[in-house]
This record gives sequence, structure tokens and C-alpha cells, in this order.
Amino acid sequence: MRIGRIYSQTGLYHIVNRGVNKQNIFYDDSDREMFISLMTKYGNKYNIEFHDYTLMDNHFHLLIKDPYTKVSSFMQTLTSVYARYFNKKYDRVGHLFQDRFISEPILDDVYYKTVFRYILQNPVNAGLSKKIDYKWSSYREYRAKSKVITSGIPEKYFGSVDNLYRFVNEIVEAECIDIELRPSEKEQYKICKITKLLKSKTPIIPPDLPLEKIKSKVRLLRNAGLSIRTISRITGIMAWIVAEA
Repeated sequence: MRIGRIYSQTGLYHIVNRGVNKQNIFYDDSDREMFISLMTKYGNKYNIEFHDYTLMDNHFHLLIKDPYTKVSSFMQTLTSVYARYFNKKYDRVGHLFQDRFISEPILDDVYYKTVFRYILQNPVNAGLSKKIDYKWSSYREYRAKSKVITSGIPEKYFGSVDNLYRFVNEIVEAECIDIELRPSEKEQYKICKITKLLKSKTPIIPPDLPLEKIKSKVRLLRNAGLSIRTISRITGIMAWIVAEA
């Protein structure tokens, strides 16, 4: 039996949706640009306020305000129009998104801020970006006039723009609704992250390099927040060397 959607008394929602079978829903920048364009278009149609967003590879997060209880109509239109674009571009058929979107009502300012920060930190926590200043999120849009984000968000919810950025850059652990990645996907994120940091074609560090050069590479990975165990497992360098670096 399908459970009815819970509507928020404040009109605020954290929304998540992902690709069917956890497949990517964005393959390149033009896909993300199209999705943001459709967000804006149908957000205007259904009077949706955008407070925060992040587009990952196989899912997205939105923090919105829906004063007129149009969230279901908005999401149905957004995802169906984007799916038609995606299927035509990549010559595919069938559903693109997995079932209904997931949403949770946001009922107080404390949880609002928790979700706000969680969404912006999601690319870093997932290994998709080294910095919170992720291109395909709303992070950069609070200091400048934005076509997507509703004006006045920093002042209304954080007091000022500076307070907003100070808050979202605090490293804390928080639990919000999310799309759980398979272990293989988590591992792939780590592999890609290490490969990019090393500016190499593979994440393997050749063991025959001079020891100091190996340690230099390891320090680069450690400074990026990777654990000793992860670095050793993926690069092939013994754990004691990683620990000493």
C-alpha cells in the first residue's frame, strides 16, 4: 500500500530523488544545466521557493518552500519533462527516476539549518568534490543575484550572508534523508578522488618510487581527509608507511 505524503505546516521540505537502479541521471554539464533550467521554469509555474540544492551524479537534493501545497505537481512535472529530455538525448526508453521522490517536512529553524548544511556538504561527504564550493550546488549563489535561489534567504534564516557561509563550512556529522550508495559506488568515489588528487590515470602509487616521494603523495591524500586504511587499500602502499607520512 502506498503511504500518503506528509505535508509540512511550514511549507518547507527536503526532497531527494535518484535514478532507477541507481543509474546516473546527469552525464555532463549540459544535463545539469537543463535540470536547473527546468527547476526554475516549473518552480515559477508552481510558486516554489528554492532555498538550497545540490545535483549529484545519480541523485539530487532540494530544499524548497511550497506555500500552496504544489510540491507533488511540481516534482511530477520536473522529473517527467527532464526524463523525456534525457531519454531523447541518450536514445533510451523507460523510467529514469526510481519510484516517487522522497520528502521530509522541515518544522523548525534548527533542522532547517541542519538540512541546509547537509545538502551543501553532500558532494564532499560522497567524494564527488574536494571542496564545499561545488559547481552544481547553490553554494555560490548567496552572495550574488541568483536566477534560482529565492532572495533574502541568508538574512531571514542565518542573519547575514557571512553567517550562512560560516555555518555551512562547519564540519559536523548529521543524519538527514538521503540516497544510500552501494558499497561499490562508495568505493568508486574514493578511487576517483584519489586518482584526481594524484593527477594520475590510476589510484596506484608505484612502490618503487623514492620513499620521500611516496610519503609526499600520501600526505596529499591525508590532507584531503582520506583515512590511513582507505589510502593503503586503494594505493597499495603499506599502512605503516601511510601512518608515518
